[in-house]
Amino acid sequence: MELHRIGVKFYAKDPTSIQLEEFIPVFHGWIQRQSLAGHLLIDVHDYSHVHNGPGILLVAHEGNVSIDVSDGRPGVIYYRKTPTAQSPVEHLLTILQSALQACRLVETDAGIRFNMDEFIVIANDRLNAPNSEETFVELQPVLAAALQETFEGAKFKLTRTSLDPKERLIITCDRQR
Repeated sequence: MELHRIGVKFYAKDPTSIQLEEFIPVFHGWIQRQSLAGHLLIDVHDYSHVHNGPGILLVAHEGNVSIDVSDGRPGVIYYRKTPTAQSPVEHLLTILQSALQACRLVETDAGIRFNMDEFIVIANDRLNAPNSEETFVELQPVLAAALQETFEGAKFKLTRTSLDPKERLIITCDRQR
């Protein structure tokens, strides 16, 4: 599977703690300091007026970070746009590490905490990763391996969230205790 456009969304522990407008200067500061490793940070877009939308979007050449309010659950989402020329597991590791770095930066700059026990992974490419059981089965072992390495051996239950083939493939990751 040739898939590099993948997103990861970590939900805020306290959704009411997110005030979208506060992230415009935070993201501009990230651009000035080039805070996200391995990314050329370029611009900030304000979509706070869109109901259940992307919120505040930080554009980078390699991927985008957003304080996202889609699905009614605020959080940080990172979407990779460019390939990393690595194996599929290493590519997912890079994506997870970038998403986690964005969460740490938000925690430091805005005091928002994130739930690392439940999050989603989104295949943002309907052509190369259609929302089908076959794609889910093919992606599962790669994602499981990347999650185990990222979260130091933790096991996750992976669930295909939407069965509608018109939707993107979204996988819910729940840490098993």
